[in-house]
Amino acid sequence: MEPKEIKQNINCFYIPEIESQFIQLPEEESKHAVKALRLQPGDQLLLSNGNGKLAISTIVSNDYKKTIVEVNKTIETSPLPYKLHIAMSPLQHSDRFEWFIEKAVELGIEQITPLLCHRTEKKHINLERMNKICISALKQSRQSYLPKINSLQKIDDFIKTETNTNKAIARCEGERVNIKNLITSSKSTSYTILIGPEGDFTEKEWELAQQYNFTPIFLGSNVLRSETAAIFVAAAFRYEFIY
Repeated sequence: MEPKEIKQNINCFYIPEIESQFIQLPEEESKHAVKALRLQPGDQLLLSNGNGKLAISTIVSNDYKKTIVEVNKTIETSPLPYKLHIAMSPLQHSDRFEWFIEKAVELGIEQITPLLCHRTEKKHINLERMNKICISALKQSRQSYLPKINSLQKIDDFIKTETNTNKAIARCEGERVNIKNLITSSKSTSYTILIGPEGDFTEKEWELAQQYNFTPIFLGSNVLRSETAAIFVAAAFRYEFIY
């Protein structure tokens, strides 16, 4: 949760290293601060290192190539009381998967793994672009923790090597556990959830997940798009743990 001393209208910038009193913003961030936001010396901004540290800072020099800020106060924030890892197949339309990443960051997800399933239509991902979207969403929502986005992984390999003991798979039919019951009945605070591609998992993939103790979960009676199902899961966890 965001500390109370941070102003609601303050702009956030991603700076992986917040160690000194005076920090030079990278050229891209400097240009955004000066050209787009038109920030002036004396204006406040917020720095996030993506690893729990925030810094309330003041602009000293607003050069569009190397803006200098002075750190006024650093804040060490606590992570959310749960860890959520969503493993999901990339979608045929990249913008829909990118939308999922953006919203997942806003909701506080810890980790995302793109899955290569039998019915996955898009076989490649642009990891660099996904990380940029992740950083942009962190700044927009003023998060202090940057989620990790893993490289594309074959679903069979992921199922066989996933070590989280509290793991589940979204299932469109059959006997399933309500997602609320999954969350409230477990003492664990770390979860891994599998979300299938358009057309769902194959029977072979489903059987393998069962073999490796993935719990089938129910996300409601409506048929959801893959990205909607993933956001539903992220929102459900945030609601149950935060509110």
